Amino acid sequence: MNNTILNWEGTDYLAVYLRQLKENPLYYDPDLKIWVTYSYAYCKAILEHPDVRIPELPVYDTLNDRARLLTDKLVRLSNGEQHVISRAAAMAVFQKVKAVNAGQVLGELLAAIPTGNEFDWVAVVAKQLPVRLILKGLDFDEEDANYVAENLQTLVLTMKPDKTEQEIQLLNPVVETVYILAEKYAARAGLLAGEKDADDTIICNLIGLIIQCFDGGRGLLCNALLAMTTYADNKSTDWNKLADETLRYDPPVHNTRRVAARDIIIGGQTIKSGEAILVVLAAANLDDNVFANPQNFNILRGNNDRHLTFGLGGHNCLAKYFCIDMAVDVCRFLAENYGQIHILQKEFTYEPQLNVRLVKQLMVSLK
Repeated sequence: MNNTILNWEGTDYLAVYLRQLKENPLYYDPDLKIWVTYSYAYCKAILEHPDVRIPELPVYDTLNDRARLLTDKLVRLSNGEQHVISRAAAMAVFQKVKAVNAGQVLGELLAAIPTGNEFDWVAVVAKQLPVRLILKGLDFDEEDANYVAENLQTLVLTMKPDKTEQEIQLLNPVVETVYILAEKYAARAGLLAGEKDADDTIICNLIGLIIQCFDGGRGLLCNALLAMTTYADNKSTDWNKLADETLRYDPPVHNTRRVAARDIIIGGQTIKSGEAILVVLAAANLDDNVFANPQNFNILRGNNDRHLTFGLGGHNCLAKYFCIDMAVDVCRFLAENYGQIHILQKEFTYEPQLNVRLVKQLMVSLK
């Protein structure tokens, strides 16, 4: 019996999480050589602990200078003083992103799909909408926005810890071009001060914002659509509550990794300096010490917004409200413009990443 999920295909993750919450809320996996936290209390303790760090990515000699710079400066990948600097830069960038109604952009993406025709929600909407909202909010022109959107799947390889040489050769020229574009729009937004290190940090975290929206935004848009078609009364549903409950019950991000910077004690057990920790956020969201009847999807539960999907502490997700607002706008637009929303497949296959649970394809029709 597996205690740690290693494959989404054919895995009843809800059963695994609920079992582990009762039997092994914190345990050491000797095969994977990693501590795993499932309970809400233990996950929260790790996320907020001052002596827990983000694991460092391996150093790849064949990454070009700007790809290495991006890895060094991203708030998501940094610790200590660099994290404080990078987070401030990321927040400065985010404050410059103008509000754009997701329903309007969704309408533009769907305009090419004849009403009632079958299409892949993942390819047409979920992979496109989050990045296009951010780029539109930063006043990217159409040609530049198209380049970023078309190459985003390569750009996100920046975050991959085990890059192949082929992936690095794909990544290098894309980072080079996107860096130049990000520099142009950061300057237009008045974010650059003429000091190289500070400007590099701003530019890298503008790119980081684009990268961060890809998997999480894509997953939320798919899961919210599935929740909408399964649980919602499209005439009276509170879409903010549906978005929160989707993020709790069926989050795109299932786990995140940390490493102990020194010996720490969690739940009476000592996690030694240098030991890796897998924080299973999606299991914490099912902890019945926090959420009543957590295995049930219930938008009326009063504390659904206490989910840990966006993390806690210094590395919590800066795009939290952007993602929620996007999902709310999308659900409202669909409810107001389509009387019939059909999911045309009953079985799904998933991307191989284990930190996120993302359907590869979601065939739908809208009428």
